[in-house]
Amino acid sequence: MIVISAQAFPPRTGGIQNLLAGTAEYIAKAGYSVLVLADGGKDARQWQQQANLPYEVEWFSGPRPLRRRLKARRLSQLVKSGEVQALYADTWKSLELLDPSQPFPVVTWAHGNEFPNVGKKIERIQAALSKADHIIFNSQETMGRAKAFTPAGALSSIVHPPIFDPELPAPEDQARLDQIWSTHSPKLLCTCRLIDWKGLDQAISAMPAILQQFPDAKLAIAGIGDDLERLQALVLSLDLDKNVEFLGWIDDSTKTALFRSADLFLQPGRQVIEEREGYGISYVEAALQGLPTVCGDAGGAPEAIVDGVTGLVVDATSTENVSSAVLSVLGDKALHASMQSSSKTHGEACLWRNRIAAVLAPCGLAPVNDLSEHDINGVAT
Repeated sequence: MIVISAQAFPPRTGGIQNLLAGTAEYIAKAGYSVLVLADGGKDARQWQQQANLPYEVEWFSGPRPLRRRLKARRLSQLVKSGEVQALYADTWKSLELLDPSQPFPVVTWAHGNEFPNVGKKIERIQAALSKADHIIFNSQETMGRAKAFTPAGALSSIVHPPIFDPELPAPEDQARLDQIWSTHSPKLLCTCRLIDWKGLDQAISAMPAILQQFPDAKLAIAGIGDDLERLQALVLSLDLDKNVEFLGWIDDSTKTALFRSADLFLQPGRQVIEEREGYGISYVEAALQGLPTVCGDAGGAPEAIVDGVTGLVVDATSTENVSSAVLSVLGDKALHASMQSSSKTHGEACLWRNRIAAVLAPCGLAPVNDLSEHDINGVAT
């Protein structure tokens, strides 16, 4: 049995939640029995009843200290049973109450923003990470960010977060696309949380220069977040209300449809104080649909694309850099076509079924089942 201990898990949404759901799903599909010990209440149990999960979940509710103690107690019971082959943790926080020495491999994911400025929580994080036999960093950027917190001699690897096979567009998605894009071309797309370090303000600010060369261009922004009002005000101040649209939350089939209909994925993230991308999963999801990308050079985002091949990496603190990169891709049909083809190949290599071996390797395990068959929908998303 492979046990996964997670504070972050569906039905809550987010990058870490999706990563742990994929870890559970594809370890199970690889041929192993999987039990997830996850934080969650009534809504989580209802979600589990409706989902077709290939693994088991035990939920722990109540105040956070209580949840952590209950999970630690349950893990101790499982250890005594002798059935546990390996333990995966979502972050160092899920290792804090773990006994220091276990008779099986202990692996933890590391994502980026859970590592604060050096000096804050350093002893606490080092103590937790010392209980792991192996740390899987989601990017080279995260490995560097966590260096001061990583125990000397700790074994580690880098596994960029894999992506699920996409949900196919629904018949009704075409009408939504027609409404969004109408006669606009080229079509620029961004899908992310609306927070400052995603660089949406720079994408919007680049639009006037883009419109000079492509008067009918449109930027569609899908997602929700606290930065919405500021971004809407920026759109109005630049008189871009006809060329920039906020789509709000979208479901997975609509997201696939948007990726397939767009000409460029534009998310020029940058660092804001300590915050920056640990990785950039949306860039890879866009690539899978053959969509070239322009991204910022902050954090781990550049590791999600192949600069000059599947898109362009720019210093996104400069609006001119952003607009110039967009125009260089959209203005060169041969380059754009080449990036479309390369993006699709890159995206396919990043699918869960093609990456699960790297996730299992730190435990000395390998897939038992053949995962080469096309799996169109990730059941755990």
